Amino acid sequence: MLPQEPRHALEWQGILAALFSAMMLGGAPILAKLAYQAGADPTAVVILRTGLAALALWALYLIHPHWRRYLYIYPVGLLGCLAVGFTNALGSVFYYLGLYRLDAAVAHLIYSMYPILVALMIHLNGEPIPGLTRLRMFLASLGLVFLLGRFQGTPDLVGVLLMLLSSVFYALHVVLSQRVLYEMPAQTMTLYALTAMAAFTPVAGWVFGNPRPPVPSSALGPIFAMAAVLMFSRLGMFMGVKRLGGTQTALLTVTEILVTVALAVGWLGEHLTPIQWVGASLMVASIMLVIRESPRAPVPRWRMPLLPPAD
Repeated sequence: MLPQEPRHALEWQGILAALFSAMMLGGAPILAKLAYQAGADPTAVVILRTGLAALALWALYLIHPHWRRYLYIYPVGLLGCLAVGFTNALGSVFYYLGLYRLDAAVAHLIYSMYPILVALMIHLNGEPIPGLTRLRMFLASLGLVFLLGRFQGTPDLVGVLLMLLSSVFYALHVVLSQRVLYEMPAQTMTLYALTAMAAFTPVAGWVFGNPRPPVPSSALGPIFAMAAVLMFSRLGMFMGVKRLGGTQTALLTVTEILVTVALAVGWLGEHLTPIQWVGASLMVASIMLVIRESPRAPVPRWRMPLLPPAD
């Protein structure tokens, strides 16, 4: 049995990694909107940012001696990474197609339902949800509703459906990653899952989007920035899932919508209504309650037939 102090330190490293991931991802919608304003097609945005992130990650692992050891992967683990990358690729394509049709606030609110979906999927798999975690889920959900304020006109129903699909597939990819990470370092998982995502994204993009997406040169800056965000945020998220489990990591990553709102207010000059400030406060309260919760690594438990049991 591990000593209490080192184990506790590892769990809090998971909290910091999840928060880091959320803060990085919070800027992604703003960068995507800048790329759209420059004339980029949403299919081009998602294909390029994923491919660039995977190439950068491979360069890091091959060049840095410390990271080279994470290149090893066993066959069943590779299949698990392919499953994670495939679901993440579908979720990303649906997200950026939906973001193209909706206002960023509405789109990100619908997408940010995924922590609730993660908790439900893991609960169906046999993992209990503690009372404090349920309270945090309720506060985060209520905060997201308040942050939306009110719709400005009727939302695009196709865009709403795309964002719902994005949320479902993102939640599924978090749940699958929790199972794979029982037996694999987060660094290895990130490399191969992101590589699989880069391989599947063009196929999904060409099926659901524009088969020949234009890429204006003025959009390359935001797309390169999005690639860096994707690479570092995935490292942080998978480290969080390995140490905390999918539910706790997903609840912590709702921080990203706070970052998105802060950037929209400070950079784009948008304004929040009093009820939206109440929503932001509820989300902060949900995140801060992690201090009262005992973080713990997930117990291996798997009832779905995709991968063999961990024990």
